[in-house]
Amino acid sequence: MRCRLGGPERSPADPVYLRRALVSALAPVSVDGLDALDVFLTVGGSITSGEGHGGVHNLRYSGARKRITVNVVVPASEVAAGSVVEAVGPHLAELARRVAKRCAPGREDELAAVFAEALRIITGA
Repeated sequence: MRCRLGGPERSPADPVYLRRALVSALAPVSVDGLDALDVFLTVGGSITSGEGHGGVHNLRYSGARKRITVNVVVPASEVAAGSVVEAVGPHLAELARRVAKRCAPGREDELAAVFAEALRIITGA
């Protein structure tokens, strides 16, 4: 997971925390035909808002490398309502569904639930 912040008002600690927590929480998850999920997370802010471009973009699957690369964009308006971690949640649920659709058809809800549980653990909810 790599991250780009859209402005100085976002704490650099947020994506570092999110990356570490997600890697740890999702480590036990296994999807047939997928060895790596490479996420580039863009968190909107005052410099780069990301408005109108939120969501899961450019998901590419390499069957030879068994790897998915994807861009996830969280607009500033969504982050303004809460924390970066909370704002990322719906986008990760969509990402889980799209990964399952590509690599594990029929497991969309299962993987979305695993990602949701990882976020629940991270946020302490």
